[in-house]
Amino acid sequence: MSVYDAKLATPQPELEDQELVWLTAIKPRPIVDPLLFKPPIAIRCGPLLRYKGLRREAVTPGVMGLQANTQMEVWRGSVMCVTVDEESSYTRPPTLRLFSQPVSALQDPRTPSEPPRVFKMKDGESRNKFCTVKATKLHVDRGHTFWRFDLEVELCQEEARIAYKVNHGPTFAFYVPARGQSMNIMFHSCNGFSLSIDPDTFSGTNPLWRDALNNHTKRPFHVMLGGGDQLYNDAVAKQTVLFKEWLNIINPITKHKAPFTPEIADELESFYLNRYCDWFSQGLFGVAIAQIPMVNIWDDHDIIDGFGSYPSHFNRCPVFSGLGNVAYKYYLLFQHQSLVQEEERHEPSWILGNAPGPYIKERSRSVFMFLGRQIAFLGLDCRTERMRGQVVSAETYGIVFDRLRQEIVPGETRHLLVMLGVPIAYPRLVWLENLLTSRIMDPIKFLARIGVIDGFLNTFDGGVEILDDLDDHWTAKNHKQERNAFIEELQELAMEKSVRITILGGDVHLAGIGRFYSNPDLNVHTINDFRYMPNIISSAIVNAPPPNTMADVLNKRNKVHHLNADTDEDMVPIFPVDVDAKPRANKRMMARRNYCTINTYSGEIRNTTEVPPQPKEKRERGIMRLFKKEDTEVKGRAMTERFFVEQADIPLGDALEVNIRVEVDQRDEEGRTRAYQFLVPRLDVEEGIADRDVERREGEVVGSWI
Repeated sequence: MSVYDAKLATPQPELEDQELVWLTAIKPRPIVDPLLFKPPIAIRCGPLLRYKGLRREAVTPGVMGLQANTQMEVWRGSVMCVTVDEESSYTRPPTLRLFSQPVSALQDPRTPSEPPRVFKMKDGESRNKFCTVKATKLHVDRGHTFWRFDLEVELCQEEARIAYKVNHGPTFAFYVPARGQSMNIMFHSCNGFSLSIDPDTFSGTNPLWRDALNNHTKRPFHVMLGGGDQLYNDAVAKQTVLFKEWLNIINPITKHKAPFTPEIADELESFYLNRYCDWFSQGLFGVAIAQIPMVNIWDDHDIIDGFGSYPSHFNRCPVFSGLGNVAYKYYLLFQHQSLVQEEERHEPSWILGNAPGPYIKERSRSVFMFLGRQIAFLGLDCRTERMRGQVVSAETYGIVFDRLRQEIVPGETRHLLVMLGVPIAYPRLVWLENLLTSRIMDPIKFLARIGVIDGFLNTFDGGVEILDDLDDHWTAKNHKQERNAFIEELQELAMEKSVRITILGGDVHLAGIGRFYSNPDLNVHTINDFRYMPNIISSAIVNAPPPNTMADVLNKRNKVHHLNADTDEDMVPIFPVDVDAKPRANKRMMARRNYCTINTYSGEIRNTTEVPPQPKEKRERGIMRLFKKEDTEVKGRAMTERFFVEQADIPLGDALEVNIRVEVDQRDEEGRTRAYQFLVPRLDVEEGIADRDVERREGEVVGSWI
């Protein structure tokens, strides 16, 4: 039986928060028969595959066919399994067998919605060419043991498929790129349902993961970036006893003084352990994370809705702060296969914060690594240090930018991807913040407190339910100064290193692309514009999108904003047509489930669109995708899918191709998507531009960290 047979033969129940049973009352159930392994082990969750970066080593010319002045590149990663102790044999620690499989031998036309099956191959194992990796006992918790296998794979001249099996059990496999090749990247966020959503109306959690796995069979993903909310732990407020009792305390003084008792801690640890075990092994998401190496950051729902964005007096409550620390522990275990004791000297992909956070008493953990020689990646931890008036501390920003300046190689590192939990180029909602915090809302708040209006106030601090979401936004008034200074520092980095920066963000359950760019009056060509930074917004891969009316409101709020005298920002009208090719009024926001793929531009023109230039624009900003005139209307029929690229004299070499893949029909269990393409050009900074920029800005007041 193949790994895919084993994981898909027994249907996994959808985890519906509305009907979630208190998981600690359920006996842990292995996802694969323990007897398939020798010695037998009962895997409750896993295997989970993680990517940790590339290591370069100098080699002697001629060795492995390498030429002079070249380096060996080593792929670094790990695999983790969580086993049930009472059903497993630990006569010796588990082992993992690692071996290659020829890519050309993979064929499986039978079930296109499933990943390929391996059969009748002359692979490394059959030729007795494999390596054996011993497990590290990472953690023991409530009758479960966390086993981690640290992997290293030397990259070759061609892309390779690497297979692995634990204790001679089912075979799993992943792909690594060729030496020097940029990775094929998948980006997703919001992988779960909110408490109020009925999953059946969206055909459950599987559809877009099925589409992603289908695309993985055609062009394998080398890495999967999780932009936050990899699972929704909000059910902790409903599926607990002691923590729920604390939430229901009305007197704020009593609530604040309540101690974080060992009993509450034990209850929360049981919840997060079981929640992760079940969610990370369910459905096609469980299939994907066994074969596509993941790199994650976290956001509020990985903890609980809005954590860090409530008033400080509530976030500092011993019980609420204690919950954050418990969530941090299991976030590290399941999403990073790590412990709080692991530091940068143990794992070089970490960038640890300057000091413990204000509510989570641990240092923030950002990640940095290369996704091939030309693409660097920063996953910024925007939650551990978050407060209502702060996303990341000034000291931690300093550490992060020092690392970026140390690692990025001018002329070689062409692109830097910066992943944030929340979009940073997005329509302003300050007007809504001001409305919800004004005295006008007092009568409505009173009616909500006495039960006349349900759901308007949250059960945490008694504030307006939506305010924590607004305070989470980079564009919130509390974060404006920090946001502007962060963008300006990214611009400085782009100019110094001549590296194009692209920002990834999720959270908002919409698809879109924001962008920063030089004021048109400066007459800077896109290829030379170090201020040009797109913000790819892809959310959600599982959760429900907002109503189209809300997306339309956001679209109407869009306008050209001025970050400073030199930098403008707006949203890109990337969606001129809907998934059925009919024209759309809202060209900037797509309220459908989606995920994103990123790779180096191949020169292929797809049936997707980028922006037509607006009439008042003074210059071309970016690589625009336009309709052919003759195709826009034919006897009243919808626009066709024929497009062409207007290059605007922008070199396409080293460009990134971004495809936002949008769900066509939420009732379709196959999860078919339509791709909307966007191209990100490389950056070639003009010689002497740094000096001219400094001279021009002399005497100006610039942003600073708060």
